[in-house]
Amino acid sequence: MGEGSGTANKDAVINPDWQNGIPQYPRKNGDPISNNVFFGGNLWGVIEKLDYLESLGVTVLYLSPIFKAYSNHRYDAGDFMKIDGLLGTDNDFKTLCEKANEYGIKIVLDGVFNHTGDDSVYFNKYGKYNSVGAYQSENSPYYSWYTFKKYPDEYTCWWDILILPTINKNSIEFEDFIAGDNGVIEKYMRLGASGYRLDVVDELPSRFVKKIRSKIKSENPNAVLIGEVWEDATYKIAYDTRKEYFLGNELDSVMNYPLKNAIIDYVLNKNATELNKVVSEQINNYPKQALDSLMNILDTHDTARILTVLGRKIKPKTREEMSTCSLDENSRYFAKLRLKIAVLLQFTLYGVPSIYYGDEVGVEGESDPFNRACYPWGREDKNLLAFYKKISKIRNDSKVFKEGDVEVITAKDGVFVFKRVLGNESVVIACNVGEYKYDIIFDNKVTELFTKTKNNKFTLDKLDFKIFNA
Repeated sequence: MGEGSGTANKDAVINPDWQNGIPQYPRKNGDPISNNVFFGGNLWGVIEKLDYLESLGVTVLYLSPIFKAYSNHRYDAGDFMKIDGLLGTDNDFKTLCEKANEYGIKIVLDGVFNHTGDDSVYFNKYGKYNSVGAYQSENSPYYSWYTFKKYPDEYTCWWDILILPTINKNSIEFEDFIAGDNGVIEKYMRLGASGYRLDVVDELPSRFVKKIRSKIKSENPNAVLIGEVWEDATYKIAYDTRKEYFLGNELDSVMNYPLKNAIIDYVLNKNATELNKVVSEQINNYPKQALDSLMNILDTHDTARILTVLGRKIKPKTREEMSTCSLDENSRYFAKLRLKIAVLLQFTLYGVPSIYYGDEVGVEGESDPFNRACYPWGREDKNLLAFYKKISKIRNDSKVFKEGDVEVITAKDGVFVFKRVLGNESVVIACNVGEYKYDIIFDNKVTELFTKTKNNKFTLDKLDFKIFNA
């Protein structure tokens, strides 16, 4: 919790145990859960850690939803025009953006515009807000935002989750509220935001995405619009509609789940062929600008922690098991070796690497909510942190990783070697997760960037990697 501590909802519960606290969870899928237990943390806390983020080489900070909401995950917006009181105020957010800019860091917000919370100004199912919500009256100014099957208790909701009533895809009124003049997008852009990630963008009408982009770019032509898409977004079909994300009027790029899956498959199963297939397809399918801007992830708030995925022997079956499981010393050792190779690929292939907070210091955790444990201040894995800082510096020191072409050289028997080329600059990246050592030979002496060793012949052991300034 930073200096400018906020004000929590009156029914919020604060868990002060940052060191050992376990996020609140249902015993089994479908069980009711309040989601009103918070560990604290606010915008001023982020401001106080900007020096740490800078040391990690961070240039963009993507925040999970900051709008006022009942739940701790805040994907159930209660009031889009207000920052959640626990996080701070409009002025606190403006200060964060200003301070971050001084560190060369831009702030991107999570735009959750497919649904709201049932406990919101707009739906107001429980009458907590001083408004006439859609649930309360068919004469509500927000009634057209939603779709009722049988008024008022039967309504369309996201994935049949009753606390998340879905926005009516034909509601121009809602679209104007979000992307029109004096709307949500405009407000936070003018406070200092540098773009948005659109949650479940494939569920938003193309017309709406175009409006969002137009408003963002009118406020800041250099701002970014990223979409949450789990498949190849260049030929995505959703609800019988082929998406047009990259025709110039919608997204700048998307989250890169296909590459995430291919990297994990490669590191765990030695599947260099599939990794090569995904890399080749993305290079061929995506426009160059979108390819270079792909949000390269290894995990998110929707998936298990990458270290856990790379180290667990058996996936826990129950929530109780998930809440207490952790890697043993041997499993964690090999998981870290695999993680370094995965991160190397994440940072050196096309796209922009995105670190889910805490991965850089070895945070473990099964899927939501166990992937949302507190950052272990004072208990960080220093070895992993040093590796992240090193690979981040190597990436940030050269434009070849941001703009260069990718040429795959070898992809077989657990060995994956590729080259990044930009003008006269060339960097070779080599990974070995196979059963045998692998020799790589150059015509002339080259420098290995991690160790600064110069030679024309190098050997990659099992679970080994190298980067060469060739």
